[in-house]
Amino acid sequence: MSQCTKASSVGATRLCQFRSECRCGLEAPLMTSLTDSNPGKHFFGCGMYKVQGHKRCSHFVWYDDESSSRAKEIIYSLQKKLEQERARLDEANTKVAEVKMKLNAMNLLMKLSVSMTFIMAVGFVMLNVMK
Repeated sequence: MSQCTKASSVGATRLCQFRSECRCGLEAPLMTSLTDSNPGKHFFGCGMYKVQGHKRCSHFVWYDDESSSRAKEIIYSLQKKLEQERARLDEANTKVAEVKMKLNAMNLLMKLSVSMTFIMAVGFVMLNVMK
């Protein structure tokens, strides 16, 4: 069962949010298909569908009409580009983490070097004072 709640927003535009209830009595959220055959297409499905150990509910209702083949191609292409950019971002984040680790190690070595230099200088002064 679907219901529509209308709320006015900026200008004359109205926002309509659809909710659906599945057969098991839970709210069936509006989700987006990521499959190659229906990229970007919206549907209502049982909210417990992917929960392990839950008795599988078969509630499934398409929200969108069938997309044109050109729309599917564009959405699929954009999804692939998004995946590539996410992979590049992950790679960049990994490199940033590596650089941070190296910087921390260099800072530690620098502090150690300064400390050793100070100790050696104090030792040299003490040696010359005691003569």
